[in-house]
Amino acid sequence: MPALWLLLPFLLTMLCSPFAIRFCQQHGLLAEDDGRRLHKNPTPHGGGLLLPLIGVPAMLLATHSGALGTGVESFKLFISVMLVASLAVAFVGWWDDKHNIAPAIRLTVHLLAVGAGLACLPPLFDFMPLILEKLILLLAWGWFVNLYNFMDGADGLATSEGVAIGLGIALIVPSIAPLAGVIMGICLGFLRVNWSPARVFLGDVGSTWLGYTLGGLLFVALINDTWSVIWPLSTITLVFCLDATSTLIRRMAEGHKPWVPHNTFWFQRFLALGYKHSTLALAVTGLNALLLAVALVAYTAQASAFALPVGILLVASTAVWIRRKEKQKRNKSGQPTLFNL
Repeated sequence: MPALWLLLPFLLTMLCSPFAIRFCQQHGLLAEDDGRRLHKNPTPHGGGLLLPLIGVPAMLLATHSGALGTGVESFKLFISVMLVASLAVAFVGWWDDKHNIAPAIRLTVHLLAVGAGLACLPPLFDFMPLILEKLILLLAWGWFVNLYNFMDGADGLATSEGVAIGLGIALIVPSIAPLAGVIMGICLGFLRVNWSPARVFLGDVGSTWLGYTLGGLLFVALINDTWSVIWPLSTITLVFCLDATSTLIRRMAEGHKPWVPHNTFWFQRFLALGYKHSTLALAVTGLNALLLAVALVAYTAQASAFALPVGILLVASTAVWIRRKEKQKRNKSGQPTLFNL
């Protein structure tokens, strides 16, 4: 991966991040307790506005300057439209950070942005009707945008995940490494102010933009060898995807509305056991390193399909460990914990 596409966005984001804190404070953007966050002190949010402001121009430059590898030519229109549409996702996220708009409005904008990108995406699967492929990708991409937002509830978590997924894309599909490098660079740079104790949060503007852009890059990564690549790429997203999806299914089965904020994601349950935000971010980084190793070994051994079930087993084992810790805590205290499952 050309280091330039990682280094320059990293330096620019790191240098500008303190100004993002000041900007959020001047606009009165302080994160309030919405039933989802596990922070005691009011903290500025919306600092993730830096990510699209730096990331979109950098990725457009990488796309149209010849920095990408062979086979990407047919995806250039999709990449360009996706990046422009990502600004709409960022804008509605920023507006929500300021005014707390209705979930239906946010979701509508997300789906319109996803639809705009998919309209320019070349066909990926030749075994199904194109309309069915587009519908499946619409739901998958739209869900990825929102689950990334849901999972942005701990210091340094969403930015660390962005680094991990970006690294996975760069290693598995080197032809688009410059784009992945930009994502890694801006996420690493933002960690200067987002690592525990966070001085500013991404906000919806940052988390939804990251989810949308990473989702689009994952589609671009399916350039040449879709079936060999789709399994390892899916594996590197499992920490966020399994946590958010399993929690959503459980809560809906219990009769909860999916858009109501809560603090019962697995990562929040980990924090409720008494662990620090920095411990969580490091633990997730370690788990992502294992998932990336599994994905790379399976891919290079031409056994890509094995990556996903092994990855699911790793993440599920972590969830089992958290439940065991919860039971130990409940038995020791003699009192029911928040998560009596």
